[in-house]
Amino acid sequence: MGFSEKFSEKISDVAVFIDDNKYLSVIKNAFTAYMPFIIVGSFASLFNSLLCSETVGLARFGGLNFLKNLSPAFSVINFATMSIMTLAIVYLIGNMLGKRNGQKELYTGVLALISFITIVPNSVNTVVNDVQATVNNVLPVSSMNAQTLFVGMLVAVLSVELFGFIMRVEKLKIKMPPQVPANIAIAFNTLIPILITIMVISIAGTLFLNFAGKYFSDFIYSILQKPLEAAGQTPYGIIFLALAMTIFWVLGIHGSLVILPILSPLALSGLANNIAAVEAGGTATNALTMTFFRIFVVAGGAGITISLILALLIFSKREDQKEVAKLALLPGVFGINEPIIFGLPIILNPVFGVPFILSQVCAAGIAYFATVMGFIPCAVVEVPFGLPLFFNAFIGLQTVNAIIVQAIIIIVAFLIYIPFVKISNKMYEKEFGS
Repeated sequence: MGFSEKFSEKISDVAVFIDDNKYLSVIKNAFTAYMPFIIVGSFASLFNSLLCSETVGLARFGGLNFLKNLSPAFSVINFATMSIMTLAIVYLIGNMLGKRNGQKELYTGVLALISFITIVPNSVNTVVNDVQATVNNVLPVSSMNAQTLFVGMLVAVLSVELFGFIMRVEKLKIKMPPQVPANIAIAFNTLIPILITIMVISIAGTLFLNFAGKYFSDFIYSILQKPLEAAGQTPYGIIFLALAMTIFWVLGIHGSLVILPILSPLALSGLANNIAAVEAGGTATNALTMTFFRIFVVAGGAGITISLILALLIFSKREDQKEVAKLALLPGVFGINEPIIFGLPIILNPVFGVPFILSQVCAAGIAYFATVMGFIPCAVVEVPFGLPLFFNAFIGLQTVNAIIVQAIIIIVAFLIYIPFVKISNKMYEKEFGS
């Protein structure tokens, strides 16, 4: 019990730190706010393939060949939402962090965006009349897409915090008379702090380029983001995320929210790379996406609790458990498992906590194995939360095999939960009688 209490206390401290940390909280909220646009962008790519492709889409049929002309519309939607996603994420982080710091959030959002642009590559190499040429003052896609997500998050935080620090120096503010309109007064009030912030970050980025021979964004990508992405796409990375989520849940902490700041950038980067590969005529290779997590790792709710609900309805002899299971069944079909987690409860309950953790780890392993074996493809569509079981699997991966894998996961978890339901019944009978 001593070890258990110490372990629980340490895990709780980690959760509290993540939940209270303003930077992780802002990053989590920024990705959550941008999620609808990610879904739109991924579906635009899907529609482009299903409708406009002359090889696999409806456009291959003679009477519907005109649909190929709509391809640019879907392509530009994908570009505007997925290929330049970092610009939007940086603005959102700057906006939300500024608001949390008590600053004018519109200013901090734009400040973060401009600061980010000053430190990423702003030229492209091209060929004009068979001659190599460099076009300056343009942003290549690699400066705006998922490749620069981590450096974008870092620069957004640094720029807003530096701005906030400078704003506390009253002598650097331009004071306007009271009769000047508020918006104009604020603009002059923030002018020098904005100037100093942008210049500091831009000069630092230029000095780094001069001394290191590469842009700061490329450096961060190579030493931080790329290794993290690679680790996140391994079975160890995926199982670690699945395990961490369930441990937090069992300890009474919302596990999904705790790991979201870590999961979101990795999953979004994986999805963006998958879409880019498919758009280029290649094959998606990143298993870890938010779609993968929602469809398989938390099928029917974290801990695959839909299986627990079914096990309770079939094998439990306790009326109280059956009533909770009946109430939780419909929400569980849609991936909402708070009724069973708090109603049973699973929190701080070793009897159901063990299969809760084991079921989700097994789910992650089964789904990853099915992906690497080629039984199911890697996702190129972001599936929104709340779609019912099996339907979300088919929409997410556009194959019946995804439904089969989801069903296997639910069955395996069901078999894991059965003996623990029986143990729970025996413990109840021993304590209260039959």
